[in-house]
Amino acid sequence: MKAAAIINFKGGVSKTTLTLHLACHLAKTSRVLVVDVDHQSSLSIVVLGQRLWDRRVDSGLTINRVFESFANRRIPMPGDEIVTANVFHQRDDRYNIYPRLDFVSAQFELDDTEIDLASTNYGVAALSDWEKRTLVATWLDKIDAAAKYDYVLFDCPPATKIVSQNALAASDCYVVPVIPDELSSRGVTHFQNLVKRKIDEKLLYLRDSARVPEAEVPESFVESTVMAAIVPSLVKSAGNAASGMTNIHTEQLSGLRRKWGSAITNSIGKHYIGVPEAINAGWPVWDYWGVNATDEVKAMMISICTELKERIDAS
Repeated sequence: MKAAAIINFKGGVSKTTLTLHLACHLAKTSRVLVVDVDHQSSLSIVVLGQRLWDRRVDSGLTINRVFESFANRRIPMPGDEIVTANVFHQRDDRYNIYPRLDFVSAQFELDDTEIDLASTNYGVAALSDWEKRTLVATWLDKIDAAAKYDYVLFDCPPATKIVSQNALAASDCYVVPVIPDELSSRGVTHFQNLVKRKIDEKLLYLRDSARVPEAEVPESFVESTVMAAIVPSLVKSAGNAASGMTNIHTEQLSGLRRKWGSAITNSIGKHYIGVPEAINAGWPVWDYWGVNATDEVKAMMISICTELKERIDAS
């Protein structure tokens, strides 16, 4: 099983778009679990549809239960009842095109639970901090995710608080979608250092300080989470330009490549008609019939996903 977190400090950089397309691409041939850990729940709402998402939230069948099990010890750690199996078929039984794709929804209250997590401790501080940051890894073990799935994808919020740290602690790698600009470049540098020093190294320190027995370390816990890729997204096209992009995005993309080299994907996501419309309808662009997206747009998204699969597999 390979696990990857789709994450960036900034919102509005196509995390949800990238996660949905990558999940569907992988699910063509593999068993995939997508976990939404973003309290904004955008991916959950578009994938499940409003009615099914409302039912999951009203029934308490969301990822929030995993975190509540720590913040409120009267709530048990859930099992696979929070997983919506064959999610597109569950949303609309007329469709069964991605039967290998399962989904765990987020809910708005996840942000409130994040606050509860930060303020809740039990017994030895180091052990408590370790446990609250490995809840997702513990849950993946409980549902035997390694035997059930080939890939697990986490759609993360634009922050690196405890919920995001849980996703990273259970991920082999992370993927950072960026709009090519100066702020994105600075943010990626900070984020890479934060993952290494404040998440990976801190978790190892907490584990050692709390003297957690090897047998009690979740098998889904990953000691070192590597950057799989930086994906330029929402790049503006300019038909008359030699690069096919606006001057500012051409310059900034060149700057990103100089700084990050092979970490930048060869495939880039341009701001084309068809992709936002498909996402709003809850479909990858290659399956959406509501807008006649060009073959170029579909090929672009397939190329990005194909490259990301190779990078995730190699992580």
